[in-house]
Formats: sequence, structure tokens, C-alpha cells
Amino acid sequence: MRWIMNTPNMTASEIGILWTQYLQNSMSLQIVKYFNEIVEDTDIRLIVEQTLQLTGKVNSEIEQFFQVENIPTPDAFSESDVNLKAPRLYTDPFILWFIETMGKASSTAYSLSQGVSSRTDIRAFFSKILMEYSSLLNEAIDMGLTKGIYVRPPSITKPGQVEYITGKKYFSSGLNPFNKRTLNSVEIMHLSENLKTNAIGTLLCTGFAQTTENKEVKKFFIDGKNISNKHVKIFSEKLSETGLTAAISPDIGVTDSTTRVFSDKLMMFLKSVLSATGQGNYSTASTASMRYDLVADYQRLSAEIALYAKDGLDIMLKHGWLEEPPQAPDRKELIHSK
Repeated sequence: MRWIMNTPNMTASEIGILWTQYLQNSMSLQIVKYFNEIVEDTDIRLIVEQTLQLTGKVNSEIEQFFQVENIPTPDAFSESDVNLKAPRLYTDPFILWFIETMGKASSTAYSLSQGVSSRTDIRAFFSKILMEYSSLLNEAIDMGLTKGIYVRPPSITKPGQVEYITGKKYFSSGLNPFNKRTLNSVEIMHLSENLKTNAIGTLLCTGFAQTTENKEVKKFFIDGKNISNKHVKIFSEKLSETGLTAAISPDIGVTDSTTRVFSDKLMMFLKSVLSATGQGNYSTASTASMRYDLVADYQRLSAEIALYAKDGLDIMLKHGWLEEPPQAPDRKELIHSK
């Protein structure tokens, strides 16, 4: 990694985004290490190995930034947070689906990271990593297509001409249960993607609930599974009203293992990340949707996720699992300290 002479100090945004990416990559690294131990399909193993290498490299480079800037490296997650000898908990299609989801989230996160960074070297770093995660995402999707396990969004008939919205009924028709207009392609896209992310959330919560001994944490994941199932049902019904389906591969699943794989700290942190991502997805979908019933659904379901996320935050606080991000100095305290 190269640094420019007379490089300015990092901004708060740069410190914050590097800190966040390090924490999340540290978590992902332990998960992918486990996947590398249990994956059976030789082709999917290549994707897992590539993901493992990329994730480890990203955190090594972020550590270099921290060392040069004399910023403490977060404790984050380590080998103590994963049992690499645990039996197989998830199927190979699930592993590939998880990496696809991880690639999407990383592409979005690193694009944002690049946009909020000022220093040339940090922007160059995020730009490079963004391209690598984009390549990983493409490989995961291509592999899913080759294996016949990629979940395609629904198809619609191609429009024959350009149309314009002629009245407010286009927005309000969703409120009439007997005369709803069909979904447009943008609405279908968001419903399909949110259905997929909730489906993977259901499977993650199922595996986590099976393998934790902590009753409080177990209940949290059971609640998460129920919420995700509920949201999958709502989105499926919306698609079904327009005669569309979003099939989920039956091979994507959880085994019957009850052996602990991940620490409660890691599982709770992952769920907090997914909850935040879900709220962001719902906010985007709410803004993009042009039927009032969809907007209302996304806002209502987002509030439900927020309450669920608060429960998770309370559990993490109770057990001391939350690291504090780098914080601005308290000037009032400094002034009155002498």
C-alpha cells in the first residue's frame, strides 16, 4: 500500500468507515472460514476460497491504515468466535447464496465508503476493493446460474410502447382490494430482492437458534425467523396478486446439526448488520414504489425491524458485545478537567 507524502490526517468519515468495514469483514472472515471447512461442491469451494482470500486481504490493508495513523485496531472477531470443527450446518447452495448476498452488500458499502472519503490513497483503496467485490458477485451469480440454483426475479411481458401516468389512481389503486393495478417493474424488483434477503434471514436465524445455548439469544433468533417468514409471505402475496412468483431453490437450507458453530457475539452482530441493511432496503423500496399500499407496507415493516433491532441491541449491551466506534473528544469534559 502506498501513502502520499504529507498525507493529511484522516477525517472522521474515513476513520468511521474503515472502522465499520474492518468490524464487518472480521465477522465475515470467520463465517467464510467455516464455509471453507464444510463446503463439498468443488466449484463452489473455489468461490469460497476466493472470498476468504479477498476478505482477509481487505482487513490486512485496513490494519495498515490504522497502524500508520496510530489508531487502535478493533478487537472485532477472531478464531475464538467460530468452531471450525463443527458439523455441517448449511448446504452448499446456501453458502453460495450467502456469498452472493455478501457481494451485493459489499459492493454497496464500498461504493458509499469511496464516496465519503477525501484522501486519495483511501479512495484508491475503496475503489480497488469495490471492483474486486463486484467481480466476486458476478462469479457467484454465474456459478448459481450454472448450477441451476440462482434465484431469478420474475419476468414480465416487454412493453410495446412508452406510457405516461395519467392520474392519481395509478398511486392509490393499491388501496382498493378489488381493483389494484398490476405491479410495475421497479416495484417487482424491490419486492423480489426483499423477499430473497428475508428468505436468507430466515435460514440464518434457524441455524443460529438451533446452535445457541443462551435462551435469551435463542428467543431473539426465533423471533427473527418469524418476522422474516412473515415478510416473505407479505412480499410473495404482493407478487402473487399480479400473477408472479419468486421461487426459492429447495436445495438452499439448514441441516439438523445442533452443534455450536459461531459465538453468540458474532451471531448477534451479524443479525444487527442484516437488520440495518433491511431497513435501508425498505426505505429505498418505499421511495421507489408508486403504489400507496406498498409504501405503507414498507414503512410498517421497517418499524417492526427497528423494534426487533432494538431488542438485539439491548442483548448485546447486556453482555458487553458492542465495541464503541472512535469518538470525537468531549470538549466540555476537557475544559472542566482542570
